[in-house]
Amino acid sequence: MKILIIANSKVVFGKELKIELIDKGFAVSLLDFESLTLYDKNNNENTTYANLFKKYKSIPKLSMFFRMLYIKKVIQENNFDILNIHISRWFYLMILPWLIKQKLVITFYGSDFYRTSNFIKNIQKLLYKKADVITFTNPLTKKSFIEYYKDYDNKSYVCRFGLKTLDFIDKNRSVSKKELRESLGYDVKKIIVTCGYNSTKEQQHDKIIENIVKLPKDLLEQIQFVFPMTYGDNTNKERIKNILKETDLNYIVLENFLYGDDNANIKLASNIMINMLKTDSFSGSMQEFLYANNIIITGSWLPYDVLDDAGMQYIKINNVDELSLKLGELIKLDIRNFDTSKNQRIVSDLTLWNNTIESWIDVYAK
Repeated sequence: MKILIIANSKVVFGKELKIELIDKGFAVSLLDFESLTLYDKNNNENTTYANLFKKYKSIPKLSMFFRMLYIKKVIQENNFDILNIHISRWFYLMILPWLIKQKLVITFYGSDFYRTSNFIKNIQKLLYKKADVITFTNPLTKKSFIEYYKDYDNKSYVCRFGLKTLDFIDKNRSVSKKELRESLGYDVKKIIVTCGYNSTKEQQHDKIIENIVKLPKDLLEQIQFVFPMTYGDNTNKERIKNILKETDLNYIVLENFLYGDDNANIKLASNIMINMLKTDSFSGSMQEFLYANNIIITGSWLPYDVLDDAGMQYIKINNVDELSLKLGELIKLDIRNFDTSKNQRIVSDLTLWNNTIESWIDVYAK
């Protein structure tokens, strides 16, 4: 069985799913949606399509037409049995006749449903009608999708991504925080508060900053703030960096892409993680911070019922403007008093690849 996953290779989900499926004996290739580099089952890079697309990539409005044209060529020339599109986009309708010549699986990450306008949702209906399988990372997103379309329940499934970073966290758990922080350039004596996990506007960094600067000076002196901006939106990253320059905060902006040990270490070196996303499905990064025993402050508007039902220990606020009060209370009461003892086991049960890969194999086999 030959499988093609179409996903952004800089986002771990598609890349790690490919690795896990290959370990189970499947022949899996990954097509990077951004560059159109094709990675085969041995991770060899085929840049044929990327080179053809390169000259059109920067043309406004037309670039997506050419991207779809070359995705069609990849499909036509490689005889795949299954296509797994990660992140639903209306542009795929341009090549729908070629997509449905093999089994078509559409995988939602969450924002590709929640942040899509009703107009685009309605255009995409034909894509979902023709798909063989539609997957979601949690039951709430699946429920919202089915309620919106009043259909597709019979082909909709929850398939969670595992997180390879959990293995790296376990590997490095015995390293002292002091040593981890020295390697990362963090302050070894302060409380480390990590703000968000990428550089997109949806992280609401500006509102986070607006609230944390309200903290009393004596509390701010105890904290170093870390802003991981290793992928996402470069324009927004520069905007947030300029906002930070106007503050007196002790902060670090992370800009180099992190994977493996480095990605695990920023979780282990941190004490508190703030997640104020506008919308989400089942944040992998937040789970990694939970697994590394961080205290999480997140929004009650986010659909984390799966975590709540499992008994996850974390803090919810109803509005971003409550952040300074809640963070201040937490530090005054001493962060060592906050119980996170159940979180490691809960994340392990929900998100280790060993506990999630079979659901993907099942939907491919349907």
